[in-house]
Amino acid sequence: MSGETSETPTPAVDEELIESVTAPITGRVVLAAMSGGLLGTVAMLPVLVGLPGLLGLFQTEPVTRFAGFAEFFGLEPTVTLGIALFGFGGTVVLPLTFLVVGAFLPPETPRYLRGATFATAFWFGFLPAFWPGAGLLTTAAYVAFSLAGHWVYGLTLGIVLTRTAGLPQHEV
Repeated sequence: MSGETSETPTPAVDEELIESVTAPITGRVVLAAMSGGLLGTVAMLPVLVGLPGLLGLFQTEPVTRFAGFAEFFGLEPTVTLGIALFGFGGTVVLPLTFLVVGAFLPPETPRYLRGATFATAFWFGFLPAFWPGAGLLTTAAYVAFSLAGHWVYGLTLGIVLTRTAGLPQHEV
C-alpha cells in the first residue's frame, strides 16, 4: 500500500458573476443625474405639497426654518429662499451623492430601485427637519405623504439615471 490517497477530482466552484456596469462618473453622467433629480423634485411636489395643501395640512413655517442658516450670510430666511434651497438640494446635492453611494445600495436588481432606497435614507433626515408639530392626524399624514414623496423622487432619479447614463459601479 502506498502512502498516497486517491481523491476524486472535484470540479472548481463556479463563481457567481454579478453583471455590473463599470462606468466612470463623467459630465454626461452628472448631467443625467441632475436631470433625474430635477424631474424627481418636480414629480414629488404634488405628493409632498399639492395633496397636503388641498387637505389643509401643508405649512410653510418649516420651509422658512429650513432657510434659517441663510442668516449666517446676512440673508433673511423666507419661504422663497427655503424653496430655492430645497430645489437646489434635490437637483444638485442629492443626485451627486446618489452617484457616489448608489452603487452600494440594495437591491441588486432592478438597479433603479436603489433610488428609492437612497431617498428613504434621506427621508429620515427630512422627517425631523420639517416636522409639523401638530395633531396626530396632521403628523400621520405628514409621515405618509413625505415618505411617498421621497419614494417618487428616488424612483424618478433612479429610472432617469439608469436609462440615460447607467448607474456607475465603483471598484472597491
